[in-house]
Amino acid sequence: MTVTLADGIVAVGAERELFAGESVVVLDAAPLLPEKRAAEWADAVERKIDRLSGKVKDVEQLYAEIQKSPSPEKTGAIVLEHVSDYDDDFFQALASMTVHDKARLHLSRARDFEALVDYLHMVRRRARHGEMAAMRRELAQGAVQERDLGS
Repeated sequence: MTVTLADGIVAVGAERELFAGESVVVLDAAPLLPEKRAAEWADAVERKIDRLSGKVKDVEQLYAEIQKSPSPEKTGAIVLEHVSDYDDDFFQALASMTVHDKARLHLSRARDFEALVDYLHMVRRRARHGEMAAMRRELAQGAVQERDLGS
């Protein structure tokens, strides 16, 4: 884990991998950490862990909703519904979960997460460029095409 403070980057060695809701025992933070900043550093690490823990829950919820989705169009709608959640902490949590799943040999879910990263980056980029209406139209057109093919 890396935590950036006002006057630089602090490197942290932890006892084990960081995962949502788990305690972390810091083994080493010197020499990059001046002693007078220890309390500020500890607060920053705690805030980062809390944010990532919440984002892990967001990733889990999004993944569960996508898994239940009956069609690509519904999946796209679900992704667009949560577009405001896709911040840097969300992507960091998603990356941590991917690594965690690979280490636990949950390779199918890890591959799903890897594909999801690319898709979410594209959606976030388009949303930032004001393309939400265009994405919704594309989903509606896809639903119509899907329905027409099914008839």
